[in-house]
Amino acid sequence: MSANGRGAVGGGAGLVWRRQSVLWWIFIVNFILAALGTMGYASKVGAVLNHSLEAQRLVTGKDVAVIGSLAMLPSNPYNSGSGTILGVVVFFIFMLFVEGGLLTLYRDDRRLTKGEFFEASGRFFWRFLRLMLYSLAPFVPVFMIVSGVSKWSSSLTSDAGHPVAGFWVMLIGLVVVLFLLTAIRLWFDMAQVHAVAEDEHAMHRAWRRGFKLTFGNFGSLYWMYLRISLAAWIVFAVVFWVWVKLVAPPSVGVSFVLSQLVLLWWLGTRLWQRSSETLWYQRHAELAAAPAVPAPYVPAPVAMAPGTEAMPEPPAV
Repeated sequence: MSANGRGAVGGGAGLVWRRQSVLWWIFIVNFILAALGTMGYASKVGAVLNHSLEAQRLVTGKDVAVIGSLAMLPSNPYNSGSGTILGVVVFFIFMLFVEGGLLTLYRDDRRLTKGEFFEASGRFFWRFLRLMLYSLAPFVPVFMIVSGVSKWSSSLTSDAGHPVAGFWVMLIGLVVVLFLLTAIRLWFDMAQVHAVAEDEHAMHRAWRRGFKLTFGNFGSLYWMYLRISLAAWIVFAVVFWVWVKLVAPPSVGVSFVLSQLVLLWWLGTRLWQRSSETLWYQRHAELAAAPAVPAPYVPAPVAMAPGTEAMPEPPAV
């Protein structure tokens, strides 16, 4: 097979489906952490809205103004976000931990026991942590670009009095920054895939190898990554439209189910990216290791002495 993203995307989807148990475990862990993180919000928001007529505007409609007005209260319920932040940090560390087991599962495409999965996760955790520290370096110029674009846009909007030009500068800058962030994320992903495939211990070598793989094959890899990301955003947009247009505000259960389906789809597309990257790497490695096919031997023509003629071909029988 070719080492482009055409077959890897379809094969990656099948790989996620066959090994979907890890997706459900990640979803359950995320659900538990989210439930624990929102308890502080629920209690503080309830203490305010349970004794306010403004709550009716949220029951009968999706009023963004009411949600924003909560931040203006002295007892701002959004200040109780420490539990949510802690949950995000724990989930990030959890995902970094299981990446090694996840990529091993996709590399081997076989059922791993819990011991094998967590053994692979633990073996690569500290390596991926070092790799993450290496991968922070490319974000420095990106943050400098963000700062420069923001200042330029603000100067056009306020000082020069060109709000339209300032808007376009900010929009184009945002597109460029998103493109760069996606490229850096893909670079980090391919470095992880290489580290697992080759059992690499030196993360600086994996980081450099990931750079060569990513930017040496950027067209196929980026298009593969982008298609899966677009699938995630399209489903999100459709479900959001259904929630706004068709779901009544009092239907809390329906809203909850829709939100969890979107979350499950987003987690699934992320695993879809990882499985597709693994398949792409394996096919790329197979092509690189394949022996070159020698060209067919063609005998050189015999040189004739001057003044001699070539012997005629014998007549066909």
